[in-house]
Amino acid sequence: MPERHVVIVGGGISGLTAAYRLRRRAEAEGMPLRLTVVECQKTWGGKIRTVRENGFVVEGGPDAFVTFKPQALQLCDELGLTNRLLPTNPQARSVFVLWRGKLRRLPHGFLTFTPDVKSVWQTDLLSPQGKLRLIISFALPKPDWNEDVSVGSFFRYYLGAEMTERVITPLMAGVYGGDAERLSVRATLPTVWELARRYRNLAIASLLRFRSLIPHPSSLIPYPSSRSFFTTLQGGLSELVEALLAKLTDVLLINERTAVRLTETDGCWTLTLDDGETLRADAIVLAVPAYAAAELLRPLDVTLASELVAIPNASAITVSLAFDCTQVKHPLNGSGFLVAKNKDGTGDKGRGTGEERMLMACTWTSSKFPPRAPQGKVLLRAFVGKLVDWGDDEIVHRVTQELQPLLGIHGEPERAWVFRWVQAMPQYLVGHAKRVERIRQRLARWRGLALAGNYLTGIGIPDCIRSGEEAAERVWQSLIP
Repeated sequence: MPERHVVIVGGGISGLTAAYRLRRRAEAEGMPLRLTVVECQKTWGGKIRTVRENGFVVEGGPDAFVTFKPQALQLCDELGLTNRLLPTNPQARSVFVLWRGKLRRLPHGFLTFTPDVKSVWQTDLLSPQGKLRLIISFALPKPDWNEDVSVGSFFRYYLGAEMTERVITPLMAGVYGGDAERLSVRATLPTVWELARRYRNLAIASLLRFRSLIPHPSSLIPYPSSRSFFTTLQGGLSELVEALLAKLTDVLLINERTAVRLTETDGCWTLTLDDGETLRADAIVLAVPAYAAAELLRPLDVTLASELVAIPNASAITVSLAFDCTQVKHPLNGSGFLVAKNKDGTGDKGRGTGEERMLMACTWTSSKFPPRAPQGKVLLRAFVGKLVDWGDDEIVHRVTQELQPLLGIHGEPERAWVFRWVQAMPQYLVGHAKRVERIRQRLARWRGLALAGNYLTGIGIPDCIRSGEEAAERVWQSLIP
């Protein structure tokens, strides 16, 4: 059997997973297979970026993954990382919402649709009218939504305006970097969408789930009482990347090189790199952002490229701050807080600035995952929802200034880490699921070509792993005579 060659463009978790799966499949089937992975950055892992410094474990990108989607856990098990898994601190499962300058505790179970009734009535996050609106939702008829609807419209119908504005909207901004009025509920929260379609409404489905009469699907921020739905790795998520690289010792890994041209002739692919080098392959996996894949595919398939480039992306900044515990008065008795905007869409004004807050959310990292910081230290991670043309010191100063009155912080951080993510978060706008269907239909015309990445069917680590696995399977099938 002649040796086959597969080139994977993109060394993030999707691309590395595709390479790992293809390597294992070739070994199992006895097929001679050569693999090459091309990455434009110096580092591997894409948006997974861990810094380990003086006892701190700082994540620049994602800090955990959900366990109700099995792909990440299964991959960790295969790579021998199961004993490295670190669940969320059970004492820090509370979530707060910053509303009108005050941190207000979200009622337990609210975001898993199994709310504690007593805590709902006691919360000051919702007005009496807002709480009454939740009760009325039990009587709501099933809406006539045939295909898709925005997250904002969906939850306003089921939960009312207050819940949507004060919880759902900041959640979409803090987790997805998006606008609830534009994001698709079908694509962004598919199991919640299916729950509402299968049962008459969310309130009834919630009651059935509370009584364990229906399965527990994924939720907005899953915090079940029995076990953690979020987990990470003790040394940071880069442990997963490092373990994958250790399994790819016979794979040609080319970093700091950019793919600039892709051609196809009679089923054979040629990839040209930025220095003029060409790589000929029997199959290609494009595990890069949608806009980057579109640039390579435009000369081959304008229609496919147009669908890909139409997927917008949001940018963000994460800022991690280290303090001595004596500098922070707040007990940090939760996993962090989201920032709710006012009804007119504007945010709270930061103390002393007269401008809207930069903050969209803040994770209390040393509470959520205590081993992330040395004893006696506090580690916080702030999310800024837009890129600003400032230096790192100015960004750190502004974020610290906003956090000081909220968490009782005095003094400057001992250390800060700033990560800028440009066009990093694909936005699943209304109609995204249909767009993905069209992309897959168009892709079927090309044998030996696969796409992978967080712009298809999920932005989380398990989703990206699944995307890489599906791309590997598609490519493998094209190699079989």
